[in-house]
Amino acid sequence: MLFPVTVALTPAFYGPCLQRLDPAAGATSGLTLTAVGGLPILNVNERRTMKFLTTTRRSLRATAALAAAVACVLAMAACTGTTAKATAKTGGTLKVSAGASGPFTDNFNALIASSSSASGYAAYAIFEPLLQEDFGSGKTRPWLVTSYTWGADGKTLTLKTRKGVKWSDGQPFSAEDVAYTFNLMKANPAFNSVSLPLTGAKATNETTAVISFSKPAYQVMWWRTETVPEHIWKTVQDPVKYANENPVGTGPYMMKSFTNQVITLKKNPYYWQSGGKFDTVQYLASDSSSSMVANLQAGAVDWIGTSGVDGATVKRLSPNAIGYWNTTTNPSVALLLPNFAHAPLDQLPVRKAMDAALDRDKISKVGTAGLNAPVVSPTGMDTGTRSNLIASAYSKLKYGKGDPSAAKKILTAAGYKLGADKVFVSPSGQRLEFTLTVPATYPQADLLGMSREVVPELAAAGIKVTVKSEQQQAYVSDVALGNYELTMRTNGGTPSVYDFYNRIINQQPVGAPAGTRTQLNYERYPDTNAPALLSAYAAAAPGSKQEQTAVGNIQKVIVGQLPALPLVFAAGAGIYRTDVATGWPTSSDPYACPVPGSVNAELVLLKVAPK
Repeated sequence: MLFPVTVALTPAFYGPCLQRLDPAAGATSGLTLTAVGGLPILNVNERRTMKFLTTTRRSLRATAALAAAVACVLAMAACTGTTAKATAKTGGTLKVSAGASGPFTDNFNALIASSSSASGYAAYAIFEPLLQEDFGSGKTRPWLVTSYTWGADGKTLTLKTRKGVKWSDGQPFSAEDVAYTFNLMKANPAFNSVSLPLTGAKATNETTAVISFSKPAYQVMWWRTETVPEHIWKTVQDPVKYANENPVGTGPYMMKSFTNQVITLKKNPYYWQSGGKFDTVQYLASDSSSSMVANLQAGAVDWIGTSGVDGATVKRLSPNAIGYWNTTTNPSVALLLPNFAHAPLDQLPVRKAMDAALDRDKISKVGTAGLNAPVVSPTGMDTGTRSNLIASAYSKLKYGKGDPSAAKKILTAAGYKLGADKVFVSPSGQRLEFTLTVPATYPQADLLGMSREVVPELAAAGIKVTVKSEQQQAYVSDVALGNYELTMRTNGGTPSVYDFYNRIINQQPVGAPAGTRTQLNYERYPDTNAPALLSAYAAAAPGSKQEQTAVGNIQKVIVGQLPALPLVFAAGAGIYRTDVATGWPTSSDPYACPVPGSVNAELVLLKVAPK
């Protein structure tokens, strides 16, 4: 028999209790909480979603005290024959903070690359790629597309789509939707973030879509395309400006409610395979790594993705409740990007001097506490897993320790003079003084922490750098618009080496000036030869001699012209509550990248289950 229990709370207790006693978490005790001071009543039997999360130290102490009080109340209930479910294989709510991006933006346009981070990466549970990526093997696996074949000339790609898939509104998914999506990308360049040379697409039947290209495109990353439903999007007047606030996807979850602090997803009843074990997934906004860790420790969040935080250190806070996995090196690389629109960063001697002054090993150890391994090869390739794609001319080339003396010699030989304040001045009178824009937190690497080591290393070479820290969304926007002088950003993280280099030297839009948004060539590196180099690489079948030649020609640009300076590899670190859920990715079960801001997040959501 259930009976109501009323606990009087001060307002200081009230905020934290809302988040942890969310009815969606599966509590069924009949507990009623009444807050003093005119605040509303929370009844755990009500199916309401709470949208308040606080991260102050005071509130964390309040949460702990509240937890003790609630435990006592539940114990009293148990003594009178009232019990709550201790374990469950399904149900409840999983709470996620995928990154410190600040307040969410209600934009779920699956074809705009920046919308996923702005909406807290919740879209990875709603929309699905055509192929899933296996970060452990560096390969792809069948997903919405079960198989594909290339035409003999590399200009035609035939996709076989999965049967029996439905959209979250119950309408059937088909190859028509896939073809429609690719045609949208062709008609709207803003959607074509990986620069597919599309000429058109058509569905020849319900499970076959044929994608046509203007030139061979073997290497172009088509498989991450997130398909949108034609029956909804065909009525949209301006697809690029479409916020898609009520997204319809094929993923395991769908939208339940949205605020700029909490996005709540519920299970998609039409999902094509065995869906998630949690009834709901909540994405919680956060403004810093420290607040995410504090909320994880307090039990206000169950899974976080953050950088610059060692999972082992966090686990020690609650060794029986917290787990983590710091994955090994992945293909994503943190790059130092000079904006070529800001002279004299467009001058090769300046970039060469910076490159010579930087000590990747120190940046890794001091800037990221060793969590992000240093890049060894100036090509940006991992020498352990991608040595076969390092041209013979650079196979033995390795970064050494930072050498400020060598950097100074490079600048002096180019006519730069060291001033009395120990800052070089160009022959035209420009001081080598720049602002380095970085995010306060970033999921794949601690860019702010790295900047603290980069600044003194460049200063020792006569290059003055001042750090400007921004919230993640502002930083992403400024980098895309070219509103920076120096910045750092991760690049890659996919099985495609072509995609890694394409994002550095692609010339679309050609010579994009500041104020023009781009998802490629953030540094605005101008190279009239780049399109031909990329076309030759795209036209080379994987594993062929042509591929070796093509990738070598691009690496000649990367090593010789330094459009971007590789620093460290991104780390796939995930930290989670083991007392809330089982089935997390680990070194012994590496089925997915453990980061909630990764495309692999869907794989994790499909496997984890309430404990």
